[in-house]
Amino acid sequence: MKPNHFAGWLLAIATAMLLASANARGQSVNPCDKPSELPPSFFEVPVGPQGNWKASVSLDVEQDKDPMVPVLVAGVGSIQGPAARRGMRLGCGLLKNRSEKSAVAVQLRWILVRSADRQVILQSGFKPDAVLNQGLTPEIPLNISGNDSRRTDFSIISFAEVTAPFTKDGMLVGDYLLLVGVNQVRFSDGSVWNAAPLPR
Repeated sequence: MKPNHFAGWLLAIATAMLLASANARGQSVNPCDKPSELPPSFFEVPVGPQGNWKASVSLDVEQDKDPMVPVLVAGVGSIQGPAARRGMRLGCGLLKNRSEKSAVAVQLRWILVRSADRQVILQSGFKPDAVLNQGLTPEIPLNISGNDSRRTDFSIISFAEVTAPFTKDGMLVGDYLLLVGVNQVRFSDGSVWNAAPLPR
C-alpha cells in the first residue's frame, strides 16, 4: 500500500471511530429514550409561582402547519404540582425529523402567549402583541435519523423563568399557553436550518 493511500485509510478509520463515539454519546444521554425506566426524580415538579394561574403546554402551531420545517416538535407534555406547591415541569417531548438527512443537534424555542389568543394565532400567526415572552434553549445534542422520531427531555425550559416577568412577589395571575418549537437544526452533513424569527 502506498504511503498516501495508507494515510487516507487511517484517516477514514479514525473519522468513522469518532462518529461512532459521538453517536453513542448522543444516544446515551437521553433519559426519555426509555420512558418506562424514568426515575421518580424525573417527575418532581420544582416550586413555581403561586397565585391564581393556569397554564398548558403545546407545540408551536405555526411550525406544525409549515412543511418546510425539517424537524418538528410533534408532542410535548407537562407535569403540574399540587395546589399547595404550585409549579410546572415540562416532561418528555417528541421531535420528528421530516427530512432525509440525519439531525445531530436541535435548539428549541419557546413562546408564551395568553390561552385566549390561541385561536387568533392559529388563524393569523404570531403578532407582536400576542407574544408575551419568548426565548431559546441551549443546543441539545440529539441524533435523529432521516424520517424518524425521537424523544428528549423538555424540562430544559423552566416555566418559572418563562413567567418571571409577570410574577410579582412570587404571585402569578392569568391563563397562559406555552408553545414549544424548533429554532435551529444541525445536520450530519454540516448544514444548518434556522427558523424565521418571531415578530417583536
